[in-house]
Amino acid sequence: MLDRIEILVEEPSMVEVLKALLPQIMPDKWILNDNYFIRPHEGKSDLKRSIPRKIKAFSKWKDCNIGFIILQDQDSNNCKQLKQELQALCQQCAGPNIQYLIRIVCHELEAWYLGDPDAIERVFPRFHAAQYKTKKIFKDPDGCQNPKNELKKIVGEYPQIQTARSMGEVLKSNFQNNKSTSLQQLISGVIRFVS
Repeated sequence: MLDRIEILVEEPSMVEVLKALLPQIMPDKWILNDNYFIRPHEGKSDLKRSIPRKIKAFSKWKDCNIGFIILQDQDSNNCKQLKQELQALCQQCAGPNIQYLIRIVCHELEAWYLGDPDAIERVFPRFHAAQYKTKKIFKDPDGCQNPKNELKKIVGEYPQIQTARSMGEVLKSNFQNNKSTSLQQLISGVIRFVS
């Protein structure tokens, strides 16, 4: 049974989406900034430097079981290889009181947005979801190599943090039907992890 969860993400925009989504799937005992925390980093390098430091520090809390959830964008990396690298980082420094879950976002956070065209329309009303739903990128958003650019093509330039906050709020109401497999893998993984 976990006492605390540390969620390590590579960028601040992911924090905004998770702040909206996680309360929808976490059991009532889990309260953001009380017993679970979302820690943003300044990119992949910062995240990879941070993982061993944080796990070593929490491994010293012998009377407390700590769970780490690590999220990183795949970008152009090999998904399985990236996950193995992150697992190795965790294994080399985790004490017996540490558990971890690693999820790779295929390819970027924006794939989660593309997985729900209706949510995009709610945030960007000039986008008409009905005209786009049959397009491949909306049926298989994780197959899109550059979701950020695809989103810019359909909605124009957008502020990342504000968009993440708004998208998180609308994604949370229909996350079960989101077409992004990586989002569904995160949700099912978190549910198992906290059970």
